Amino acid sequence: MSAHLKTLQAHAKQALKPAIQGQLSPAERIALFKRFLKIEEHRIKLRHRAGAGGLEIARDRAELLDVVLTSVFTTANNKSKSTTNMTLVATGGYGRGTLNPGSDIDLLFLVPRASNKLSKELEAVVHEVLYLLWDVGFKVGHAVRSITECVQQAKADQENKTSLMDARRITGDRALFSDFKTRFEKEAILKGQAAFLELRRNDLRGRHEKYSHTVFLQEPNVKESCGGMRDYHNILWVTRVKLGSVKLRKLVEKRLLSAKAYKEIEEAYDFINRVRNELHYQAGRGADQLTLRLQGVVATKFKYPQRSILRRVEFFMRDYYQHTRNLYQHTTSLMEIFEIEHEDRSETGIRSFLTFRRKKREEFDSFVARDGRIYPSTPEIFAEDPHRLMRLFQHTQLRNLRLSPPMRKLVKENWENIDRPFRYNKANRETFQAILSRKGDVARTLRQMHRVGFLGRYLPEFGALDCLVQHEFFHRYTADEHTLRFIEGIDALVGTDEPRLQLFRDLLHRIEDPYALYLAILLHDSGRSENVREHIDGSAMLAQRLCNRLQITGSRRRMIMFLVDHHLTFWRYATTKNIEDTEVVEEFANLMKTPARLDALMLFTYADSNATSPDAWTSWKETLLRQLHSSTRRFLTEGREKFAAALKAEKRSLREKSVATLGEDYEQDIEDHFARMPGAYFRFRNSASVPIHIKTVRQFLEKEKVANGAFECAGQATDFIDRGYTELAIASRDRPHFLEKVCCAIAAQGINILSADFYTRTDGVVVDIFRVCTTDFEPISDPKMREQFIKTLRQLGETDEYDPSKYLKAKVNLLRPRDEGGIAFPVRAHISNDLHPTCTAIEVQAVDRIGLLHDLFHAINQCGLDTVHARICTEKGAAMDTLYVTLPGGGKAVDGFQLACLNEKLQETIAAT
Repeated sequence: MSAHLKTLQAHAKQALKPAIQGQLSPAERIALFKRFLKIEEHRIKLRHRAGAGGLEIARDRAELLDVVLTSVFTTANNKSKSTTNMTLVATGGYGRGTLNPGSDIDLLFLVPRASNKLSKELEAVVHEVLYLLWDVGFKVGHAVRSITECVQQAKADQENKTSLMDARRITGDRALFSDFKTRFEKEAILKGQAAFLELRRNDLRGRHEKYSHTVFLQEPNVKESCGGMRDYHNILWVTRVKLGSVKLRKLVEKRLLSAKAYKEIEEAYDFINRVRNELHYQAGRGADQLTLRLQGVVATKFKYPQRSILRRVEFFMRDYYQHTRNLYQHTTSLMEIFEIEHEDRSETGIRSFLTFRRKKREEFDSFVARDGRIYPSTPEIFAEDPHRLMRLFQHTQLRNLRLSPPMRKLVKENWENIDRPFRYNKANRETFQAILSRKGDVARTLRQMHRVGFLGRYLPEFGALDCLVQHEFFHRYTADEHTLRFIEGIDALVGTDEPRLQLFRDLLHRIEDPYALYLAILLHDSGRSENVREHIDGSAMLAQRLCNRLQITGSRRRMIMFLVDHHLTFWRYATTKNIEDTEVVEEFANLMKTPARLDALMLFTYADSNATSPDAWTSWKETLLRQLHSSTRRFLTEGREKFAAALKAEKRSLREKSVATLGEDYEQDIEDHFARMPGAYFRFRNSASVPIHIKTVRQFLEKEKVANGAFECAGQATDFIDRGYTELAIASRDRPHFLEKVCCAIAAQGINILSADFYTRTDGVVVDIFRVCTTDFEPISDPKMREQFIKTLRQLGETDEYDPSKYLKAKVNLLRPRDEGGIAFPVRAHISNDLHPTCTAIEVQAVDRIGLLHDLFHAINQCGLDTVHARICTEKGAAMDTLYVTLPGGGKAVDGFQLACLNEKLQETIAAT
């Protein structure tokens, strides 16, 4: 009996004495138990705040509930005035003797006969216990069953079996519970083992697949994610079935687990429990998602000493990932061992002649390969030749082998051999190059290297990224996991027959030096560990150092440095600049220099984005990248003059297609449109959209003729269902605040803006093109919503002054709210006159919400400036927009007072999000 339990029992004996003796009314009894629980729960929480271990707190809470339930059970028995032959049993997590602050309580009322034949006295006790627990605020899951019914339920449902495997007597009939344990072991544990183990394997595989087979999620679930509490429970259950014990130390005795691994598992489970306790205390209920906001809260509550919240989170999450990785790797290895044992035993049965055949076995370089795994021939193979450590991974790559559990253990025992001479060794260098040169078959090998700690020791530049949190809302994974997924994305392109991936597959096939490509990927984010302002600078420095060590020179070195230096350049140009502008294309082409570099960076950008988050790559972003790649490649291969000539030819082709679509009736409208629209409008314009814009302009001009000077407009909407957005074209006469009012009308319908292009014809007609979607990222297909937009725009256009608050709903952040102690989303607005030759550029990063773009335009208009172009980018609730503004007559804003006014208004706008 623990010291805490002795103290609890003493407190309960004194505090709950009136209830046990039956001196209180029901209301008084409930109030007494509530008061006792509140006091004892507070004492436990204070110990948690003082730094007590996670399991200590969870066990203390289980003991507290044991004491309460024993008192309630005793009270109920006293009230029934008869001795009830029943046992109160804890099951599930509570049965394991742990109870986190918000966890459910699972109880079994074990009765001596069928549950449908209970005596009134037993029913009264059950009701008394349950009603009191419910009245004091517990969430209780319960069952009333006989031993036979328990066994039947366990056989019928494996989940019930796992719950009952954790059964623990709280109070009541000891003999009845002893009979239950005996029968349950004999009839439910020893029988049906194969089906149970298969269920546990499937549970592991299903959960791990759901959580992307990695512990390195940005917002992990501490219970269900890889390396979470459920992985620990699975091993307990499997050990119980395989070895007849729930003590993991039994695995050490059986040499299935090393003493170090056992210690790491127990430390991990304790840490996860501590985190879960804090999450439950913060939420006031069961809550298992370690969100970005709560990471800052937990790190602060755990008293991490770093001064800034970001650094505290980084250190806390690195601890979390290291613990969950240990748990994940050790438990999957154990399941692998158990599975191998199961397969080997199945061969000993007398089934057919084929069951006695020997499985394929191969010996080479002191290694043994069998059943798809590689084993050491002796424990001394790396001591005899340390360079076998590198050759090991080449063997796994060439022979398509997995590291066996004994091999993984042996590699970790020989970490000290991966030293400076090992890293500089020529043979190792050449073997590593050969591994990275097998285009399309690199990620699997690097993952095995990383799992056993080899990769980070051979490449310390990558090793520093181990479990490193990336303080960006768009990154779902840690830096090391992101890099490995990046490489997996590249490998997956080899041999794919998906039409949408054909371009990227072809780009990969054109890569002449895969070694340079894969090495650049390993290095591209390495600077994040250097704690420098721009991680690209740190990455470039580390890339230079690695190239020196690996003796990489010439064109290979230049390609590596180019990809590392510019791995964000393609993305930034495509999403922030006006890529229809020939000057922008020429500027980008000058950075790329050659088509080969352009192709490599396009491939790099695609895989990098996809490895950031599963939903980071959208059809709209792909359209922007493809457009910039196509135009720049043409510029590089054909030169400026031919590029300009090709654009003219495309414009002529667009005109001919428009004539063919619209017919002779629109001949003058087409002539006017092509003569009066700015040149940038025609670049990379879809041939199907130009006729729609021409019809929209005609509709507006016809309405304007009969409007007698009143405001008029026309709009056309085209759904792109496969791309998840609607293209909204609006034509009107250029007026003050027109763009602001359009955005107000859009926001009033709860419509989300993905991108926007604005064009003014030489006759003063404006054609504004918005790509919009619902908040669920679907096209705006509802005709009523479209009609209401036009109606609202008309109302706004009829007056020079308007109150947007009458149209806009309350501002709702699409990101989670920022609570005290959490990480605040980094909002900023930066104004520059250096990013564009004729415009002032405004770069905005803010929490996205409906109406944000309207408010930005409103701020710009208040400072006497016009918006001429915008690049809108929204990702995971973060708005990253680039707006290009000019003075009303054209030209940059250079007046200091005006720029100060603009900065003040912008800061107010983004702060309001």
